[in-house]
Amino acid sequence: MREYMDVAELSKKHSEKHPSSQQKRVLQVLRIFYEGIACLSLARDTKQAKWRRMGEKAVVKVSQLESMSKWNFENKSKLLQAELHYVEEHLESAEAAYKASIKSANDHKFIHEEALAYELFGMFCVENRWVDKGTKQLHIALEKYKEWGATKKANDLQLFIDLV
Repeated sequence: MREYMDVAELSKKHSEKHPSSQQKRVLQVLRIFYEGIACLSLARDTKQAKWRRMGEKAVVKVSQLESMSKWNFENKSKLLQAELHYVEEHLESAEAAYKASIKSANDHKFIHEEALAYELFGMFCVENRWVDKGTKQLHIALEKYKEWGATKKANDLQLFIDLV
């Protein structure tokens, strides 16, 4: 869980080996989104500017996609914005963006992305010493992952919750 350095390295290797093509556009978009999540987390953890720059690029790209398809990209854009606000230590803006991402994912029936937004919001809360609020978000994420059928992810999250 939260092996963001591995995600970033695998994403970079994949990008170098497989330049983007029209047929791979959907996978490219998802790679940008998840790479953005990983990079912004690494920016918080390591304070290295390279991760922040990569995360900021993902925020811009997904925001552009949101302007073309709010239905498909609004929740992703809001979640990346939340993570960037968190990096910038704008906690109120981060919280509002996490909530907006959760609402959008729910409204558009993206249960897996709703689960991810709850999970990241929960981590945000726990890391900022709002443990009760964070634990509540993590439990909702856990139920969403189970509902989606992501058993391994749910089990990993349960192990983390047990440590909180």
